[in-house]
Amino acid sequence: MQSAPLAPLVTQSNDAVADARTLSSSITAAGVAATYDATFEDGGRLRITEQRADSRNGEYEFRGARLLHYSGGGLSSPDTIELRFNLQGALELAKAAAGTVPAEEISAIRERAQLLRSHALAQKTNHDHY
Repeated sequence: MQSAPLAPLVTQSNDAVADARTLSSSITAAGVAATYDATFEDGGRLRITEQRADSRNGEYEFRGARLLHYSGGGLSSPDTIELRFNLQGALELAKAAAGTVPAEEISAIRERAQLLRSHALAQKTNHDHY
């Protein structure tokens, strides 16, 4: 007769999520007000979920300082956009609801991603200090 385990099995990915630390903040960057949740994970991963005042949202994923993935609303258009970059920073995927993603939009998203990352790191450092 096989008995059920007394406690559920926990996988490695659940451990990583359990070790993650999330902070919330707000920022106005490049004239766009937003609130965001930044989740710091082991291995230098950072995920930022942004809710902009114009009702558009964005999700950013970083490894270290490198933006790896963005999905969400455009900054200069209402289109839904997905961008994927490799570890060297090269663009691997750029798609939008309307088809192509203009280079200006990609650049603006990269800049906003770095502003959000810098702000989140500053907030984390300030929080950790106190």
